[in-house]
Amino acid sequence: MASRDADEPRAAATGLVVLDGHSTCVDDVVRLAHGSARPVPAADGMKRVEESWDAARRIAATGRVYGRSTGVGANRNEDVPTEAAAEHGLRLLRSHAGAIGDELPARQVRAMLAVRANQLLAGGAGLRPTVVTALCEALETGAYPVVNEFGSVGTGDIAALAQLGLALAGEHPWRGADAPTGVR
Repeated sequence: MASRDADEPRAAATGLVVLDGHSTCVDDVVRLAHGSARPVPAADGMKRVEESWDAARRIAATGRVYGRSTGVGANRNEDVPTEAAAEHGLRLLRSHAGAIGDELPARQVRAMLAVRANQLLAGGAGLRPTVVTALCEALETGAYPVVNEFGSVGTGDIAALAQLGLALAGEHPWRGADAPTGVR
């Protein structure tokens, strides 16, 4: 996350944090995590998300894409049969959501939601725009998925993000408020 100049006017006075994929600062993430500000996805960020989603669909329609039309890791050379493609992403989330330990506090999980929403608004992830909308809705309502303390070996956020993905898909519990809508 880039820092801002101290003199730059901030959305703090209005209780809004504009997530744009580029300029969100630590203070903004903290305010979102504490629920003292409301997230607003920037229009140009949402445009990047939509363009990325469209590009990902076009690329996947023309050939093999790691993790989308193939397995991952040791299964990277295995094609996903066309009839299984629709459920492939959900199976990947299920296989990576093996976290254990205590549930993380709401504040930490909400900070993860804010950072992930902002990352997605930079464009390039190829996810449906409704994922960003659902993350912002969760931040606004106070909802957060159950995320356990200890996750995977290697890439440390795989289990936490898989738990988030399963919560968005309706297969993992939420705390704090009603689950966001529109992703399932």
